[in-house]
Amino acid sequence: MKKLVLVMLSVLAAGVMLASCAKKDEKAASGEKPVTLNFSHTMAPNSMSDMAAKKFKELVEAKSNGSIKINIVTNSGLSGGDLSKAIEMVGTGDIDIHAAAPTNIATFDPRFYIFWMPFLFPTTDSLMNVLHDQEIMNMVGEWTEKQNIRLLGIHNAGARQLSNNKKEIRTPEDLKGMNIRVPGAKLFIDCFRDSFGANPTAMDFSEVYTALQQHTIDGQENPVSVFDSSKFNEVQKYLTLWNYVRDTTGWYMSEKSYQKLSPAQQEAVTSCATEALNWTNDYLSTNETNILAKLKASGVQVADLSEDEIAAFSAKCQPLYESYKSVIGADVIAKFQAAAGK
Repeated sequence: MKKLVLVMLSVLAAGVMLASCAKKDEKAASGEKPVTLNFSHTMAPNSMSDMAAKKFKELVEAKSNGSIKINIVTNSGLSGGDLSKAIEMVGTGDIDIHAAAPTNIATFDPRFYIFWMPFLFPTTDSLMNVLHDQEIMNMVGEWTEKQNIRLLGIHNAGARQLSNNKKEIRTPEDLKGMNIRVPGAKLFIDCFRDSFGANPTAMDFSEVYTALQQHTIDGQENPVSVFDSSKFNEVQKYLTLWNYVRDTTGWYMSEKSYQKLSPAQQEAVTSCATEALNWTNDYLSTNETNILAKLKASGVQVADLSEDEIAAFSAKCQPLYESYKSVIGADVIAKFQAAAGK
């Protein structure tokens, strides 16, 4: 009996060794060197950005036969939460891939503010027309190349909607005097202050929930997916669907990191990025409907504005287009407007 057990153990050990050698031979034959890519994004775990990153990880690890591993880091953890520093780190190769709003690069190239111009994209289709316009994407890719960054693509991240804890907002006059948290970009400050007469407050996103809870601010604006994942329904009663900015998330890869990959690995990264971005667009369109139903069930009062009501807000913002021509470029604004069908 002991001899039989020893024989079986020997056979098992030999099988394990053969399998291990086969894997090594397979990798040696393909010439692929295993590599781990750090994928950073700005949002919380299980957010839309995180789900998109996980989809990419699944796809690229499978396509590369395991020669590429993806390490996902949430909340811009590799840059200590500093959004501008994260972009710098991609340029230097200290972050391999970073997912963020295109306007995070506006500090380095103000043309990226085009993605946050208010009411530029009246519908999701108008946004997708721009994202699928190869001439425009090539142009944006040229902007990132100057930072030693390769643009892998951009996906729809949902329209930025307005919430507050005071009253239903349906007209520009309803916003007058309200304290609204906005991202730090000057464009948002100008929009809410000059167009609507509100009091915009730039604030780090990590501080927003507490500020809403303590009534330091009256409201904020973000896609409903962020409203939901951040549990703002606990501190905000009113939500206005006005679609004033259709948010996007770009995937930026360090050119240094890209050039370290073999041709086959490069192809795996670019093709899987495209597939993951398309998956995210499809998922978002279905998921937002479910999120809104959940928010309504939790007691949030949702005002879904009509086209005429939205047009009243849009008209107030038109002077911004004239003032930002010198910042973004009249040619860039015209190209985006034409592709969006405006």
